[in-house]
Parts: sequence; C-alpha cells; structure tokens
Amino acid sequence: MKKQSARQLLLDATFEEVYTYGYAATSVDRILKKASVPKGSMYHYFGSKKALVLAMVEERLFPKMDEFFHFEKHKGCTVYESFRNTFAAMSRNRPLIEHGCPLYRLMVELSPVDKDFDKLLIEKYNQMHKGIAMLLKQGIDEKEFDESLDYLAFAAFMLSSVWGILSLSPSLSSPKVFISQSRFLLDELNRYRIY
Repeated sequence: MKKQSARQLLLDATFEEVYTYGYAATSVDRILKKASVPKGSMYHYFGSKKALVLAMVEERLFPKMDEFFHFEKHKGCTVYESFRNTFAAMSRNRPLIEHGCPLYRLMVELSPVDKDFDKLLIEKYNQMHKGIAMLLKQGIDEKEFDESLDYLAFAAFMLSSVWGILSLSPSLSSPKVFISQSRFLLDELNRYRIY
C-alpha cells in the first residue's frame, strides 16, 4: 500500500474533523494530531485553516457527496427503482445517518458568512440538483413518469427533503427513520408513474 503524503493525511483528517464538529469547532491541533503531521507541514501546503478546509471541500467532501448522493439510473432498474435503491444505500451509510449531510451542514454554517465557501458549496448543490433533475427527466422521456412532473421543482423538493431527514439530531436519526421518511418521497414520486 502506497504511503500517503502529509497533504493527503491532512485532507483526510480535516474531512473527519469538519464532518464531526463543523468548521468553527474544528481544531487545527486535532487535525495535526490525527494526521501525525507537524504544524510546519500544514502551512507548507495550506496558508490557513480556511485554505485547508477549502481544499478538503473540493478534494474530499465533493467526492463523498457523489458517493452519498449517487442519483443515477441503476443497470436493469427503472428510474423509480433507482431512487429507491439510492435511498436504501444512503440508509446503510452510518456516517451519513449519524452526522447528516456534510455539504448541507457546511452550507448552513458558512454560506451566510463567507463568500468563498458559499460560491463553492452552491456550485456543488446545483450540480446535485441537476443530477436528480436529469434522472427525473429521463423517467419522463422514457414514459415512466407523466409529463406533468415538474422535474426541476421535484428535484429541489427531493434534495431539500433528504437534507431535512438527515439534519435530525443523532438521537432522532437511524437507518429505520431514514427509510421510513424517504418512503414518503417515493410515494410522492409514485403519483407521477405511468402504469
């Protein structure tokens, strides 16, 4: 196994720190300790905590979002079944259920106060929204869903609903709760299915 560089170790530790504690409560000292990297190495790669976290967002958080929110048509499945399978996979993702959506959490914390984070996080939100919308449109094009489905609005509704489910406190969140609540989204989508 290839040894990770100090930079990679810092990005991994930063992802864990920010995901667990949020940006404001993230401790550079804890990151350095977790990564087993001296402070000088951090400042060699990143000029500040903000620069480190911005790099982590692009290099660690965004790929995780693609993994967590894998809204694509699954081979041999309808679009509806693909959504159901994605929600089932999300319910099995322990960090996602326990800590919520890391993109949503950072948007709530940082978008109102930092334009650099806001721009970067909004771009990812728009990409995720577009991915869900295109999957819904594919269902319309393939005559699985009725043309009355406003795929752009429904994609926004779906994404905000999933984020709402995932924003519950850890004591209220569980895979069972996620599946139960995401079932309502599927029921709503089912209203547009053509049989």
